[in-house]
Amino acid sequence: MSDPALPLSLMNRDRFLALFYEPERFDIHAKTVLHLHVLRVDGGDFAIKPLFKELVNNSISYVLSRQNLEKLTSDLSRMGEFFRKTQMQFKAPDPNAGEGGELLLYSFLEGHLGAPKILSKMELKTSPEHYVHGTDGVHLLEVAEGDYQLIFGESKMYGDAGVVGASVERGIKAAFTSMGKVQEDDFDFDTWLVESELLKESLDPAKVELLATILLPPASGGVQITKSNAFGVFIGFELDVTEYPFAEYTATQIEEHLRAIALTAITDQIDTVKSEIQKRGLGGYQFHIYAVPFLKRNVNGTVRGIEDVRIDLASELSGKNLRPPKKQVTK
Repeated sequence: MSDPALPLSLMNRDRFLALFYEPERFDIHAKTVLHLHVLRVDGGDFAIKPLFKELVNNSISYVLSRQNLEKLTSDLSRMGEFFRKTQMQFKAPDPNAGEGGELLLYSFLEGHLGAPKILSKMELKTSPEHYVHGTDGVHLLEVAEGDYQLIFGESKMYGDAGVVGASVERGIKAAFTSMGKVQEDDFDFDTWLVESELLKESLDPAKVELLATILLPPASGGVQITKSNAFGVFIGFELDVTEYPFAEYTATQIEEHLRAIALTAITDQIDTVKSEIQKRGLGGYQFHIYAVPFLKRNVNGTVRGIEDVRIDLASELSGKNLRPPKKQVTK
């Protein structure tokens, strides 16, 4: 394959992927693939803290354009300046915090699929408390020499909302609702953003010209390039284990149980994916779907689930912890 139009921006994809067991792959259609990634289990819970640590690392290359990332890596004395800039782009935590899911999608599309981001949308924010309109990221995948997919991202992290086992279906339907709107708008907004921001992602004039050609392949003459629009999807879902008797099982049995119920939760919703694609007329597009479970469990006398994970992750990324401080226990 020829020299890539863009390099990956994620600086250590292996370290991110090592947080998960070997993924389960579902070939749903000829152009629809779902990967279930389950975090490693430690002490009856998924390894959330290591995940947060790695996502904070990934946030730098996610937020910064390649131009600014180059400035950082060529002068590490500016690390504090660029890390602070990265933190400031994330919203303060709130119940609808979604930027952690977008970062997870970026990490999977670059780390697992090998599709480099083509747009640093976070740098476009005029205020950290605003979201950037459009899809949750735009990536470029070279399938074969001269054959590209422009991948538009959607991420959803949903809890069960009072109905045990409902979160996978809720997340899938919400993601496809958003993707249906992107198709209805002919992908125009994000394609325009990409075209206007190309110079921030490559300083090589030949690469900029190639990227522009990929976005609008010539009908005849010139370099033979084909480009198709595709979707990258992240679904974060909830596994309710509030009634599971952890104390009665070994660490190996707990791990096997959590991986099994995660697999069942996804398997049960494959028909939902098929139905949404058919209902919304999206069968002509390629889908790269990533699913990750999070636990709803008892923690020190309270029940914590995926909503808490979203807020905690937003706190880590933004450096703004809005949870009330823990009370000091007097001995």
